[in-house]
Amino acid sequence: MSEFMRDGNLYSLDLSIDEAHILINLVEQLLELLGEGDFNHHYDESDPFAQLMSQLKAAPDEITVPDDPVLLRLLPNAYADPEAAADFRRYTEPTLRGQKQRTLKQVRAALEIIVDEDRAGLVEDLDSEIWLMAINDLRLALSVRLEVNPDSFEIFEALSDDDPQKAIYAVYFWLGWLQTSLLNLLTGG
Repeated sequence: MSEFMRDGNLYSLDLSIDEAHILINLVEQLLELLGEGDFNHHYDESDPFAQLMSQLKAAPDEITVPDDPVLLRLLPNAYADPEAAADFRRYTEPTLRGQKQRTLKQVRAALEIIVDEDRAGLVEDLDSEIWLMAINDLRLALSVRLEVNPDSFEIFEALSDDDPQKAIYAVYFWLGWLQTSLLNLLTGG
C-alpha cells in the first residue's frame, strides 16, 4: 500500500498509476464543486462548459451559505447568528475557496507528472503541508457523501464486493491511511 516517505526534510509519496488516477479524479471532482473554472485538465479554454463553470463563480456580494453539504462542511458558518455568519462568509469565503483550490491544483500538478509519464513512481519533493490539507479536504468530502459515523467500517465490511459503495468506502479508508502515514512522519509518531 502506498505511503509517504521522508528523507531528511524531503517528503515523497510512492503511488501506482491507478492510485494517481484515483487521486486526480477526486481532486478534480472537489475542484469542480469548489467552482474552479479549469476543473478538468483535459478541457481547454475554448470549451464552452469550462467557460460556463468559470462564470458561475459567485461575486463577493452574492456569497450565500452553500446548499451542498460537502461545501457546507468545507466552508462552514463561523457564527450561529445568520447575519454575522453572512458577513463573515462574505469577507472570508473567497480567500478560503481560493486557498483550497490552489492546494488541490498543486497536488493535481504533481500527480499529473506520474500520469503523463504513464508510470508508477514517486511524487518527490512534495510540500507536506499542502498534501495534508488536500487529503484532509478529500476525506471530509467523502465522509459527508458517505455519511461516515462510528459504524462505517462495519457497514463497509458488510457490503458485497460488487456494491459500488464498497469502492468509495475503500478509497475513504485509503485516504485515511495516507493521511496517517504523513502525520506520523510529521510528528515523529
